[in-house]
Amino acid sequence: MAQVSLNVVSVSGDKVVLEGQRQSACSSCVSKNSCVTVNSDTATLLRAELTSPAHYKVGQQVDMNCHDSFLLKAIMVMFAPALCGLLGFALLANYLFAAAHPHTVEYINLGAALLGFVSGLLLSRYFAQPLIGQLNQQLSLRPTTSCSKSNKPSDNVI
Repeated sequence: MAQVSLNVVSVSGDKVVLEGQRQSACSSCVSKNSCVTVNSDTATLLRAELTSPAHYKVGQQVDMNCHDSFLLKAIMVMFAPALCGLLGFALLANYLFAAAHPHTVEYINLGAALLGFVSGLLLSRYFAQPLIGQLNQQLSLRPTTSCSKSNKPSDNVI
């Protein structure tokens, strides 16, 4: 089960903003300062904005838990259709048009790959809709510290 400890940064109405240390390869990477994909200002921060009926206070520490199988399923739903569309459309275009248009087959393959990638992303969005409904069942927030005088953790699970 994946678990991350976060601190409550702000609370407004039923919206809670949480921040914590990122526990990934990026935070311990030697070349993260020169990496194009990592913003050096927020490389170590993980930020989450959630709608929560529970009453959280600024400064409170919260443990967020999620099942590993759900995370793997979400990753597969988001990336597999786009990757299959990218490769599948490019290979299909190459098979269909390589003999008929040998001089422009690279451009046809590029266009088909982009079309397949975009189609895969749209298909990913469609497949992700049921996962959004399951998120409330798979994600749990458990306050570990309280800002009041008692430090007894609450058993609120969202």
